[in-house]
Amino acid sequence: MIKGIIVKPGHTPEVIEFNNGYKELQRLVEGNFEMPYIFDDADVVVNEEGKLNGLEANKLLYHNGQLIDILFGNIVIVDSNDEGETISLSQEKIDKYMRVLSKCSIYI
Repeated sequence: MIKGIIVKPGHTPEVIEFNNGYKELQRLVEGNFEMPYIFDDADVVVNEEGKLNGLEANKLLYHNGQLIDILFGNIVIVDSNDEGETISLSQEKIDKYMRVLSKCSIYI
């Protein structure tokens, strides 16, 4: 089981446990997924066609005070090991990202 965080549009972040695997990540983000590079120490999983398919806006993404993107649909936060395999978030990272994701905007 993988322990991570899911943020659904309009909801507060939630710690979840799920089976590891491609199909399970697809189920969580409701479609094919991509993993945009946003955080240095955690992986972000989003629906790769969320904008095109009209999913609900979720988080505003800012860099150096400028809006650079909007994340649509469910967002899942997990970790990965040195081999690139998906693993659980540590409790420290869960605490950190529960705080970060509780806001409407993400500043990187």
